[in-house]
Amino acid sequence: MNILLKIQYDGTDFFGSQIQPLGRTVQGELETALSSLMSEKISTVFSGRTDSGVHAHEQSVNFHVSSPMIPPDKIYHPLNRLLPYDIYAISSELSDDDFNARFNAKSRTYRYFLRENHDLFRKKYSLLYPFDIDIDKMNDTAELFIGKKDFQSFCSSHAEVNNYICHISDLHFFRHDDEIVMEISSDRFLQNMVRIIASVFLELNSNKIRKEDILDIFEKKDRRYSPKTISPSGLFLWKVEY
Repeated sequence: MNILLKIQYDGTDFFGSQIQPLGRTVQGELETALSSLMSEKISTVFSGRTDSGVHAHEQSVNFHVSSPMIPPDKIYHPLNRLLPYDIYAISSELSDDDFNARFNAKSRTYRYFLRENHDLFRKKYSLLYPFDIDIDKMNDTAELFIGKKDFQSFCSSHAEVNNYICHISDLHFFRHDDEIVMEISSDRFLQNMVRIIASVFLELNSNKIRKEDILDIFEKKDRRYSPKTISPSGLFLWKVEY
């Protein structure tokens, strides 16, 4: 039986989502809780990995279980009693046997939150940026990123991938109260890609780079030509579409 699970997590105290020998991970905590609940060893498949410190508003996960005693659409209820405080199961449902949360995903959407004001209780979930932001300028420049392009200049130099091609279907900025939000959707994302792209726009906003410079960064296909990777605290995996 194949179960689709949707979860949220606060990435602050995790060494990323993907399980690893050293360090606390979302996948490690989730598999421990599921294995206890199902009384069998459970292995999970995430829609994609998130880096250390990155949060998830909605992450999709699937796992196979032989014969659960709990109805598929009820699994998330008792699961939440076994999960740590920084992971929450939103829903669970029966899925097709061949469904794979990673390979069947059509689009993933991230949001990066910037706040204008100091706020101790939001510092883990948004980046303080106490400067005016020209949203029209940002949205006008966002068109440069739309489409199927090579994002080698906009990802970690240590990214373990076969190619750097991603198809960004949407990228825009909007205001919500005292926050500016960057929303970006793509068929795939490379390591640190969203945080580097957000950094590019902050450099653009402060006039440290121009729209023409971004085209040059694309052409270089070299991480050294793009701005630094900014904090993960404002970044959320927002939703996954199938």
